[in-house]
This record gives sequence, C-alpha cells and structure tokens, in this order.
Amino acid sequence: MKRKWRWVTKAWGISFLCWAMWWSLGTGMAAVQSAKGPTVDVLRYEVDAELDLERSTLRGEGGLFLRFLEDTPSLELSFSRHLSVISATDSEGRRLSLGSAALSRDAIRLEPETPWRAGNEAHLVISFEGSFEPEQYAFLDTPQDKKALLDRDGGYLLTEAFWFPSHQLPVDPAEVSLRVVVPLGFTVVGPGELAAVETLGLTEAFQWASRDPVNSAPLFIGRFFRQSFEEKSPKLVFFVQEESADKDLSPLAELVWEILAFYEEEFGRSGLETLTVVQTRNLAITPLGSRGLLPLELRYWGSSLPPWRELAYRLALQWWGYGVLPERAGDAWLADGFATYAALCFGRANRSDEYSTELAKTAVEALKYQEQAPVADGFNLERGSARYQSIVAAKGGWILFMLEQLLGQDKIKAVLQEFYANHAGLTGSTREFARLIDEAAGEDYRWFFTQWLESVGVPELRLEYTILKLREGGFRIRGRVLQDLEMFRMPLEILVETKGQPEEKKILVSGKVTSFAFETETLPVRLVLDPHGKVLRDSDRMRVAVSIAMGDEYRERGEYVSAIREYERALELNPRNSLAHFRLGQTFFEQHSYSNAANSMREALNGDLQPEWIEVWAHIYLGKVYDILGQRRRAEAEYQKALNTKVDYNGSLAEAQKYLEEPFSQPSSVLG
Repeated sequence: MKRKWRWVTKAWGISFLCWAMWWSLGTGMAAVQSAKGPTVDVLRYEVDAELDLERSTLRGEGGLFLRFLEDTPSLELSFSRHLSVISATDSEGRRLSLGSAALSRDAIRLEPETPWRAGNEAHLVISFEGSFEPEQYAFLDTPQDKKALLDRDGGYLLTEAFWFPSHQLPVDPAEVSLRVVVPLGFTVVGPGELAAVETLGLTEAFQWASRDPVNSAPLFIGRFFRQSFEEKSPKLVFFVQEESADKDLSPLAELVWEILAFYEEEFGRSGLETLTVVQTRNLAITPLGSRGLLPLELRYWGSSLPPWRELAYRLALQWWGYGVLPERAGDAWLADGFATYAALCFGRANRSDEYSTELAKTAVEALKYQEQAPVADGFNLERGSARYQSIVAAKGGWILFMLEQLLGQDKIKAVLQEFYANHAGLTGSTREFARLIDEAAGEDYRWFFTQWLESVGVPELRLEYTILKLREGGFRIRGRVLQDLEMFRMPLEILVETKGQPEEKKILVSGKVTSFAFETETLPVRLVLDPHGKVLRDSDRMRVAVSIAMGDEYRERGEYVSAIREYERALELNPRNSLAHFRLGQTFFEQHSYSNAANSMREALNGDLQPEWIEVWAHIYLGKVYDILGQRRRAEAEYQKALNTKVDYNGSLAEAQKYLEEPFSQPSSVLG
C-alpha cells in the first residue's frame, strides 16, 4: 500500500466513510491490490458535470490522470450501473473499447488496442450520462439504495454511488477537481476548497478542488445559505437550508468547537483550518463526508442541540478514518471503532451525567450482532447498516475501552497520540497499533486481539462465594468467577457491599475458573460483578436489553412480527420489564390492535417502571386508546394521571394537556 499523501496545515478531503462499502460493493479489485500490490496509481481526477434537477439526470466528463506500475491489458473502473458511457478515449485521442463487466457490480472495463506499459502515464477521458431518479429509491429502506438522489429540491451524490469513473479510490487516494453546473439558485458543496463560482446565464458552475489527495468525493446540492464562524479555530462554514437560515447556529458551532478542542488535546492537532458543515436531508444512512467536510441531517439543526454522542462520533472521524486511513480492509475498525471510543471519552470528560447511560447503550449495540462476524471481518458488511455499526463501530469501540481497563487511561491515551502522530495523513494498520500496545504493556498482547478482534462471542460470567467469620475479627470472602469461554482474559472489578463502607476489589479473570479471597472488617451483604459496566459481557440483563433494542430496530422498519417476537423474548427473561411491555404496546398501537396495546400499557405500569418516563407515556397511550374507542371519561382520567406524574420527557406533559382538552383521533385511511 503506497503512502504518497500527507496533509499539513490546510487539508481537505481524506475520507474513509465509504471505504468499507467500497470493498464489498465495488469492483473487488481492491482485495487483489492488497495481495499483489497496486498495478495502477491514479494521480488526479478532473470531473466536469452538469445536473438537470428537473429531470434528475446528469451528464459529465471524467478525466483520470494515472501512472501504470505494471503492463496493463485492461483497466476496470468503478462506475454506476445507472449511468451510461458515451465515449472513452486515451491521452492520444484514441477510443477505448468497453469490455464486459459483471452486471452485479458497478463497474466498467476499458481495453486499449495495445496494453498500457509499466512506467507510462496516461490521461483517460470518459464521457457519461444517466439518471438518479427519486422513484428508484422511494420505497427502499436499505442504505445501499440511497446513495444518490437528484430532484427539484437538489439532492446528493455520495461517493459510493460511483457517479464518476474512478479506480479504487478508497485505497488509492488522488487529487480531485470537481466542476459542477446546477440551475441558478442552487449551491454545490463538495470536498476540498471552493475554488471558483461562475454564472452562466440560468446556471452556475461550482468548482471544488482538493489541495491534497483524497479518497472520497461526495456532493451535496441545495438552496443553501452560508454562515461562517471565525471566533475560534478551525473556522466553521455552515451551508444550511432555507428553514435554518434565520436560526442562531452559534450554540451548534460552540458544541463543535468544544468537541474538536477535546480531541486535539486527546489525540493531537488535526491540521484543519476550516471545517465545512452542510445541512443535508434526512437520509436512510449517515451522510458520508470527508476530511474537512461534515454533512449533518436535518435532525441536527433543530431548536435544541443534537445528541452529543452522535456529533462527537462524526467529528472523531476527522482524526480516525480521515486523518488516519485504514491500510487494509480488516483495519476498518481503526476508523469507526476508534471514533466510537473517542466519543465516549468526550462524554466521560464533559458529559459525566450522561456518560454511564451512553456507555451502556454502546454495550447493547455491540452485543446485537456480535455473534455474526468478528470485528476484523466487518468490512464485508455494508457501512451504515445495523450489523456494521454493531460489529465494527460499537464492538470496535469497546475493544479500545477494554484495552483501557488493562493498561489504564494514561497509557492508552499515549498510545493513541503516538499512533496518530506517526500516521496522520497516512495509512495505519492494526498490526502497527498492536505493536504500540505491546510496548506500552510490556508484554505480547496477541491474545487480546485474538479474543476481541478476530473472534466472535463475549464471555458470560457467574459469581460464587462464601463468607467466613474470622476468629480474630472481621470476615473473609472466598469465591470464584466462572466463565463459559476459556480464552477470555480481562480485569474485573467486584463491589463488596458491607454494613459499613462498600469496598471495590479488582481481579484478573483468566480461564474458566478464577478463584479469589477478600477480607473485610464489617459484615459483607453481597458481591456485585463489574458494578460500573466496564466489561463487555453477556447476562440475562443484557439479553433483555439486546432483545428490546432488536425489537426497536424491527419496529422502526415496520417489521412488526419480528418486533413483537423480540419484545416477548425480553419478557420471557424478565416479565416485569416495563420498557419491553411499553414497546410491545407501542407496536400493537401502530398496528391498530388497541385492546392488546391497552393491556401492554397496563402491564408496563405494573412493572419496574424503568426508565421513569414509562409511567407518563403509558398513561398517555392508554388515554389515546380510550379516545379511539369512544371512552372519553376514561381517556381524560389517563391524561390527568400523566399530568400528575410531573415527568416531562419528550414533550409528555404538553401532549397530555393537549389531549385532555381535545380528544385524540387516529387518522383513518378509510374514513379520512
């Protein structure tokens, strides 16, 4: 893997976000390159395109400046199957033949009359046209079917839409110049710097150019309004839709600066002078950006600040994934996993009241699909999918968190700083990161990466112990920790609750049985394993949480049968879990199964009432059911009970007051 690119002070465009998908959905040649070494080195892309937003079409010309490292009889390029090649010529103006390429891939093959020779440089020009119609994506839920959209309101062209011909762009970064013509009134936002804007009658041309090689080239098109914030570094330039043009965006800017400043302290200087933030539509997938370019969906631009963890995760990619590009497919966790960990570190330092909750959420996310693939194989999954986010991002983040438990915060911070300093603007590998871990630990940590990175499964721990009263006074606890998987080794905290001051002990769990002995001055009441949730492990409690999370995922997709199955599975493990009852009631309500919805909401109220907002919203849902069934007095009583809780969560009290004054009515597709 070549390392030809380094950004210094003002750099744009290094992007990983599309990288994992590209490996699995692209030409398949990247894997060959990894094994044999590169055969072609792309130096520069020059793309000139015109977008017809009324017709959802584009027409363009893509130029590739490249050097052949080996004799090359044909060249396979990534290119959307929704687009057509009009012509392809080489630097001498000779037409290139279009060979066959698998229809299941977005690819074309160019064949010269005679093979390109090693050491030669060439300039290939490919003219193309086609359509990304809204209808293609309207009823599709999978992220891979939402990579491009052009319509009267603008749209986007994500890198993995392959909207211009490219050659292994994720692993062979190159300079990029994009000149895009759009109707007057629209703005184009892309990677790099806005080099020029040219008015051409009823159209306008925007040229974005990278100063350094990039590995991603997304475009966002809209009727944007520009706001800039220059009080701190880096300079923030916001491109927002009309509905946000009059909003005070300074709180969002301050939050972005707060997160960036923390990361600079934790990992090192980013080198960013400007960060472009563009307001995008609410896509089915996380909008994919690049170094110096941060797309944020509409939900980030509301009246209140966005969730800090999501924003912190995306900003962390400016260091991990954009600043340090994973060297090989198996290194994908160095981006998304590291970004997850970085976001949690920010929360621990700056949002301590929410940190424990977010850490627990990450653990649940990591356990959802962890049996399906090791973290190191997560590149086979489509980035942005639930499985990828679970295995690579969430569990990958927990790998760093587990390392922190073993080495300590200071050592893992020093390792990350050194890793970033050594690889900023370059590629980084798990192999090199593991070497730094070995040095910091003073021992070979191959066992750790084998158990967490290259294997599936997490341990399930059980605690057995006895308490003995000592003749000389005090008490001795003798016990053992049992685990189902012998290979897992980890530090483990045990909380000893006594009639006096509670004590925390630490042991190193290794093998199926780990024995321990503690002494206390006061009578022990009970022992609690991992009281702060620092170990990623399975348990009945976690299985309940995972089943509820899976149910939520299915319900959001409208897969109600699967959602109900998951909620019922949670209730088999814990019949008093109010959240599972509540979610089950919501699902029945959305299915218009009102009697079942009411029964589930009553069960939620009779359960453990955790979290506390369950009570207020269960009463509101019961009120809605009674209103639908024409039982207004019973509905009013439920709304009043909701108000009496005085728990205001997601507008609960306003909702209860609204329907106390005016009956709830469910829209009917039949009656109107």
